[in-house]
Amino acid sequence: MKPAAVATLLMLAEVLGFTFLLGVFSPPFWAFLGGGMAGTLGAWLLYGLAAIVLGAILNRVQRGEGLGALGFRYHRGLRADVGAGVVAYAILYLASLPLDLAVLPDRVGSSAALLEQLGLRSPALVLGGGGLLALVFGFVTGAFHEEIRFRGYYQGVGSRESAPLVGFVMALVPFSLGHYFAHPDWSPGRVLATVVPGIVFGLLYHATGSLVAVMTTHALANWIGAHPSLMVVATGSREAGYATAAALGLAFALVVYLRRFAEVRELAEATRDMLRDRPLFGLVAGAVSGAALLAVWPLRSSSWPCLVAGFVLVGVAIVGKRARREDRASG
Repeated sequence: MKPAAVATLLMLAEVLGFTFLLGVFSPPFWAFLGGGMAGTLGAWLLYGLAAIVLGAILNRVQRGEGLGALGFRYHRGLRADVGAGVVAYAILYLASLPLDLAVLPDRVGSSAALLEQLGLRSPALVLGGGGLLALVFGFVTGAFHEEIRFRGYYQGVGSRESAPLVGFVMALVPFSLGHYFAHPDWSPGRVLATVVPGIVFGLLYHATGSLVAVMTTHALANWIGAHPSLMVVATGSREAGYATAAALGLAFALVVYLRRFAEVRELAEATRDMLRDRPLFGLVAGAVSGAALLAVWPLRSSSWPCLVAGFVLVGVAIVGKRARREDRASG
């Protein structure tokens, strides 16, 4: 077997092991904190912290890396990284606008049901309270733990252990299609609408290596992206939602125009960089690895099998990588 294929298989064993071990934490967190909004937020925060700790341990054991390897570092500084995240979201908004408009009725239905359940009925409460919920929940239940897991660990490990395109595609597949399991009430179109954000998140992470930048983009996507549907619920007019989406589009088009020689060029270079090294291998290996991660997604609620599978897979990865290093040293 070719060295690149062996390295990719060992990398896949590692990320699958990480996934199973992380799955062990899910049932206790939700059982301990119970239901309700506060319990949900607390459980997802603990889940994200567990991903940080587990990822840091595996990185340290296998590669001697610190938290910086998971994306806990600045590319150019806090302000610059947040700015890069804002510009990346402007690009994302424009790129995904047609599909977002197509699934707007589906999002309106979900938003209306949730707001009615919470007793937020007046236009002011819908826009104010709904916007605040979108910001808080969009970060805690989405941007925080998802970016640590998908970009910080999956894409980071895949890029270093195999190839940048392998890590990119491997993270994209379970991130986007995994919403089918995470949100069974979503329509197929709404699930597919997560593909473009996943592409932008992955390119931004490859360009910056900073979770600050990627979490900024992801949080904005969950927060600002909710406003057209909130406007429809608040006014009862679908045209008001389309007008809101169009106004936001004009604003973000201006952002992209003003920054076209900075962050825009950086994302384009990240795309070219990933396609330079064996693009066919990267696409195939990344898709197969991503499909494997997607296949184990529903199994996370079974703690003991997850624990055993996780330790076995991580052990295989550690032993296999050590054997490869010894073979290269002796050769």
